[in-house]
Amino acid sequence: MTWWETLPTFAATLLVYFLPGLLILAAAGVRRLNLAALAAPVSASVAGSVAIVLPYGGLPFNPVSYFLFSVLLAVLVLALRYSIRHRTHGNGLGKFLEANARMESIGWSSRITRWAIPFAAVFPALIIAARYVAGFGSPESISESFDNIYHLNAVRHIAETQNGSTLTLGNLTEASQTLYPAAMHDAMALVLMLGAPSVMVAVNVGTIVTGAIVWPLACIFLISRVVGYRPVPLIAAGVLSAGFSSFPYLMVAYGVLYPYHAALAILPVALGLAAESLGMSRRPSEWKLPPLLALGATLPGLALSHPSAAVGLLVLISPIVLASLARLWSGTRSGLVTRAHAKKWSLLTAMYFVATLAIWVTVRPDLASAGWTAIQTNARAVGEVLGSAPMGATTAWLLLILTIAGFCVIVSDLARYWWIAGIYLIGAVLYIVASSWSDGDVRNFLTGVWYRDSYRLAALLPMVTLPVVVLGAEWIVKRVSKLALALSQTPDSLPRPTRLLLQRTGPKSGVIAAGAVLIALGVGAQGGSLSSVQERLTTVFTTTDESRPLSEDNIALFAEITDIVPQDEMIVANPRTGASLAYAFSGRRVVAPHIFGTRTEQERLLLEHWGEAAYNERVCPAIREMDAYWALDFGTDEIFSPEGEPHLGLRDLPDNSAPGVEMVKEVGDSRLFRVTACD
Repeated sequence: MTWWETLPTFAATLLVYFLPGLLILAAAGVRRLNLAALAAPVSASVAGSVAIVLPYGGLPFNPVSYFLFSVLLAVLVLALRYSIRHRTHGNGLGKFLEANARMESIGWSSRITRWAIPFAAVFPALIIAARYVAGFGSPESISESFDNIYHLNAVRHIAETQNGSTLTLGNLTEASQTLYPAAMHDAMALVLMLGAPSVMVAVNVGTIVTGAIVWPLACIFLISRVVGYRPVPLIAAGVLSAGFSSFPYLMVAYGVLYPYHAALAILPVALGLAAESLGMSRRPSEWKLPPLLALGATLPGLALSHPSAAVGLLVLISPIVLASLARLWSGTRSGLVTRAHAKKWSLLTAMYFVATLAIWVTVRPDLASAGWTAIQTNARAVGEVLGSAPMGATTAWLLLILTIAGFCVIVSDLARYWWIAGIYLIGAVLYIVASSWSDGDVRNFLTGVWYRDSYRLAALLPMVTLPVVVLGAEWIVKRVSKLALALSQTPDSLPRPTRLLLQRTGPKSGVIAAGAVLIALGVGAQGGSLSSVQERLTTVFTTTDESRPLSEDNIALFAEITDIVPQDEMIVANPRTGASLAYAFSGRRVVAPHIFGTRTEQERLLLEHWGEAAYNERVCPAIREMDAYWALDFGTDEIFSPEGEPHLGLRDLPDNSAPGVEMVKEVGDSRLFRVTACD
């Protein structure tokens, strides 16, 4: 299958990922960048929330219910908006929701300014999409990783059962229903239900859209809030968003951590809305309620994609909360704010930190199985943070220079920008502790939300680094632009070609120089640290005769199963060998769709005794009741062995020593068996 053949899937993915948010936000009067950047986060909130609500009404989760509820929500928002406008006679909140400040041109022509955001979004989209396509190779490639056994089967499970509730997705069986964040799986399952050729295509295309479109838009939105709604920083945000190795690429090349990848892609939007809600955006809003409502509409999508991102948001915005409080108390000295109001916000700030601490120690995984330990020294970790090169990547020299320049800007105007440095420091400390500190209570407390995993915290670094490097990029662009303008006015000492060029451009020379520098920054950021993560991405998505969990023979056998195993019958397979991915590939149910999970008595019986059907009187009744007449043998080479040995029910299959069982299909070392003893 070629990538050109996936264009219908790309179209379906864009509809699922953006249309509900576009409808609801447009109904609220949101326009321009706000509309584009918030559409995907709000759509994620709709998908994750609707999937939870629908089962209580006995309704299926599918494209019809998803888009229908989106339209109903948009109509409700529209009615509320016009009701507010009517009551306020066109003023107040209703009017504000329709207002969208135009971008500050700062010497740029209005035409160039209008194209700043589209360029800032398209430039990284092309680069990130190209890197993903090159890494994936084929639209139907899979990540050869432990986590993918769950993620691919989860997408198939939601599409088949039409139930995508986070409350019950769990380990994909009736007996192991438990909480698991499902917003990303829900969206990809909807794409599959809309006609994607396979689970793999739906997942790969959804990953590309998330990394190449959702992430750059979120970065541009964040910078519009914390740095300013001006062409230079917005373009810098876009072109540099594709230059970090640890996100979005690393979360697909490692793990594979699809839900975390989806959550972090929308995290900058929530961070920007928090800054605006607290009055710390570059141009503070007169009305705090609209950005607060937008934040409320975004948070469900963030939390239901991956809770650790939502908990991380609470910590990352703590400098913003403190800066907002400091600004209020500063206002009391000038008489702009009453002391009573400042005291009230002091109490609310204290409550925020208490609540954050409570959530911080409560909403975290069980660390008993979290085996990630320190991997380097403190000094190296500090250098990796500064050089935007976590997890041993090559130093990104351009980003290092921009980081230093950005901190110079922050220091020169510390009263305005100190909280940006505070956010950076939080991200840096978390990564340094996870990657270089010894195990202990402090490391567990600070990084336990992320399993103490250095990779997950490395992925947070681009969020906190981006505002700093954008400040540095804007400072450099301004200096180059002023230099070009000055030279255009006194060009006599310059070489003739340069002199002629400056004379022709005249006053526009500064703008042209600024544009050239921004493009150079975007291109220059593609060197260094990205080569290693690109290579890793390609390696992880390459299937060979020796790859695990799946080899080429395994996948070739999956292609045959659809024509052999009836739709209503089940397969016994060892999930630790990847055999349970038969569900994702063929749609045929498996007894254990995930490595973990609670097993019923019958499921345990089949996994441990299926090959004994000819002489164990308990087996055939279980096989008949569950229609589990089939079994897959992928050998004993396991990608993960929590119990140290393969499921015993399949142990006699490789040498054909199990009586009452016949081999139906063989591809290399991969075999499909059917029990005959229960006929």
